[in-house]
Amino acid sequence: MVNSREGFSDADLQKILEQAERIEFERLQHRTTIPTVFIKELLDSPPNFLLSRNFFDVGYKDRKRISIIHELIEKIDNIAIEDCKELLEEQGYRVDFEKEESIMYRGLSVHIMLSNKDIYLESKELKCLNFHKLCDCINLKAFARLYFENQQYEASFYCINLVGYVFGAGTNEVRGDNDFQKKLSKSNKTKANKRWSKHNQTRPEKKKLYLEIMDQQNFTTFAETAEYIKQHIETDKKPSYDTIKRWLSQANKGDFS
Repeated sequence: MVNSREGFSDADLQKILEQAERIEFERLQHRTTIPTVFIKELLDSPPNFLLSRNFFDVGYKDRKRISIIHELIEKIDNIAIEDCKELLEEQGYRVDFEKEESIMYRGLSVHIMLSNKDIYLESKELKCLNFHKLCDCINLKAFARLYFENQQYEASFYCINLVGYVFGAGTNEVRGDNDFQKKLSKSNKTKANKRWSKHNQTRPEKKKLYLEIMDQQNFTTFAETAEYIKQHIETDKKPSYDTIKRWLSQANKGDFS
């Protein structure tokens, strides 16, 4: 038996390393209840072509615009990867499922609106129908890939499941039977404002309306809700974004004065 490195060729060492990696890979597969090969196949789900088809108003034959949309999705994905890496490195890629909340995977859309406004404006030019849900999907896909790369397979699978739910919910919002969503999808702000006009008489009524919109759109922060309301409901100069956010906070505490 050879006990020193000199007894092995480079090819022998490479073979041993590959065997060790394979054994470790198989061990990790048995350690988790979810086959890692199965997870790997789902990491790109939903793929970019489905994101573009379901979250943008574009014909399937318009290849030039579809290509531009895919480039935009890649830009958002690059931002998501950097943000996710920073967050997960702070946590040491550790996941406590008893404390884990899906809310941590949200907020990318607002971050882009504030810090990368050119990307948000480009999405509007390309007729993005649901920017918030698009970003949620891309963000979750980024988390899934990073968790997988760091052998956190349960967390990766959790994100894969969650992105499927978010994708389905976002698609239903765009294509479902909800009248307000239909009008929003068609960028028909005039009709949307008319629908809500009966509520826009007093501050107490507006506060109730804002909370209703927050619940209807499944937003989790006042900032995200205020941004949405300012763009699609309160399009005039007043009330301001800060006022809307303050009224939301007050209404959430039961203050409708």
